[in-house]
Amino acid sequence: MFLSTLEIQNIIEHSFLPSVCTCNMEADQSLTIRICDCLTGKVDLFATHVPVWTLDSPHAIALLIAEMHQEINAHKDVHPTFSS
Repeated sequence: MFLSTLEIQNIIEHSFLPSVCTCNMEADQSLTIRICDCLTGKVDLFATHVPVWTLDSPHAIALLIAEMHQEINAHKDVHPTFSS
């Protein structure tokens, strides 16, 4: 099954609602994906050079989305430490 780049971008962007997710196709046929918190505008994830040619099935797209959700959740639990 082959999905168009626009379909892949749409699936990824809608998977992170209500966050703001933008996917851009780069010249090297890879995606740059940016996910921001809709309330604060803080960038939760910025991924570059995501190879679009590996996203050749719904399963592959779902795995990428799951990995990105895990990465975002892992960093939400990290609190900055302050030293004096």
